[in-house]
Amino acid sequence: MTTRVRMLLFACAGVMGLMLAGSALAAFTPTIAIRHAPPTLNSNGATSIRVAVPRDDDPLFRAVIYAPAGYTAVLAQAAGTQIGTVEAQVQVREPIAGAVLPLTGTITAANPAAYTSNQCAPGMHGAVWLLTLQAAGQTLTVPVYVDQTIGNETAIGAYKLTVCLPSPNIPASAGGATFGAKLILAQLNFSQGVFTTPINSGTFRWHMLATPWPATAPGPPNAAGTVAAQGRVALPARVTLKATSKKGRVTVTGSVLEATTGVNRQPIRVRVGNKNYTVRTNAGGAFRLVVKRAVRSRVTITATANIAARTINCSTPSPFPGVSCVSETLQFFLATRSIRVRVK
Repeated sequence: MTTRVRMLLFACAGVMGLMLAGSALAAFTPTIAIRHAPPTLNSNGATSIRVAVPRDDDPLFRAVIYAPAGYTAVLAQAAGTQIGTVEAQVQVREPIAGAVLPLTGTITAANPAAYTSNQCAPGMHGAVWLLTLQAAGQTLTVPVYVDQTIGNETAIGAYKLTVCLPSPNIPASAGGATFGAKLILAQLNFSQGVFTTPINSGTFRWHMLATPWPATAPGPPNAAGTVAAQGRVALPARVTLKATSKKGRVTVTGSVLEATTGVNRQPIRVRVGNKNYTVRTNAGGAFRLVVKRAVRSRVTITATANIAARTINCSTPSPFPGVSCVSETLQFFLATRSIRVRVK
């Protein structure tokens, strides 16, 4: 343990005030959320996959993530090619139990032939993507095994990503997690060109099949505790914007939409000329702003919606037989629209 790592952990513990729970809750309610930039149809822009596990829940052992039918993915990157970045937070057992350690790193393509004998998902894969995470001089490498689905799995999604994490309940020397770390947040940010969104508008569900480790004791993965989570994406996500002017007053109206559904009760930033305003959408996703403009000239109006992920109760059943859905999370996205208006 380096002095730098120890100091970082003390700082994280002090700032966040996180202490290890006194008793295991035996809960496991992971979430998955998706972001596309831009959140449009047939876009090969950046895609982010965010997986979170409440810090007092059981540790995550294995996650299998399914990208919906309609998506396409490029799996043929040359080994060593960087295809994105990763951000993560882990809760550690040592040297300060309960401290949260932030990690950052890269996503690079690897040679799948070098990973056929792995214990997480044995065999040849369409691609292997390596998450290389660093914190205060320490490096952790986590492979992600990527395949096109076949057979019955095609009803769940077009592609699947499989990842396994070591147990925080056994020493690192015996194959356990470094620092006794368990994942509480990971966001994989894939670069442009890795995923392409569907060509038709609608609602698309990413599915995650997640299995935990035992809460605190050493032991095999808890297969009976396997659950499902959904990440819901509605495309295109966008801002509509109109403005009228009369007697020095500018009335700005618009809406924030996911496919054809309004995004309700969310803050929207509206910039009129060089002034910023904040309004909130109503239950139907619409917003309205009236401002005075003393100078009669053309003015640029920009509306920006920076929508956070929103977790709700599962609105559809899990597609995995015998496995319950524990969470559904709506996409997070950034959308903007600008127009020019003459102030009368």
